[in-house]
Amino acid sequence: MLTPHRTVYIQVWFLSDYFSATMQAAMPKPDEKYLRLLRDNRFKATEPRIKILKVLDLSPRPLTATEIHRKLQRSGIDLATVYRSVNKLAEAGLLVRVGLGDEFTRFELRREGHRHHIVCSTCGTVGNIERCNLHELLESITKSTGYHNIEHEVLFRGECNACYLNRAAIVVSE
Repeated sequence: MLTPHRTVYIQVWFLSDYFSATMQAAMPKPDEKYLRLLRDNRFKATEPRIKILKVLDLSPRPLTATEIHRKLQRSGIDLATVYRSVNKLAEAGLLVRVGLGDEFTRFELRREGHRHHIVCSTCGTVGNIERCNLHELLESITKSTGYHNIEHEVLFRGECNACYLNRAAIVVSE
């Protein structure tokens, strides 16, 4: 026969085990959203694809395949796999190809809505512009041309604050 003390101990053990299992089930696994994204789009969820999606999701700017490869170098994923994967993911609409006016194609994760970019004409730093107020223009184009599902790319160029201040400091010192 168990003593009340042991009964309480056993109950507490089961409760802690229950809460531990419940908490683990409630917490999403780190890469679960990438697994779901791939599977929802009928892609095999391979380690390289998951890692590429994660790198692009965490990046504040679009990246070239070479930049993605550099970030994944320690994981043993080769450059050819990165190129193949980003192209397949872009063709399927999971990634967006971003042209910034140079010879490189960059990629970013497709998000709800879209965003434009601004490139520093001095140092090449890329910034994001989250808002797009071109909806009225696109509606007007649809009405006047009969085209539907119109996409657009807008690239802004300017001088980033660091380059501007650096240039201003040089002018003042002269």
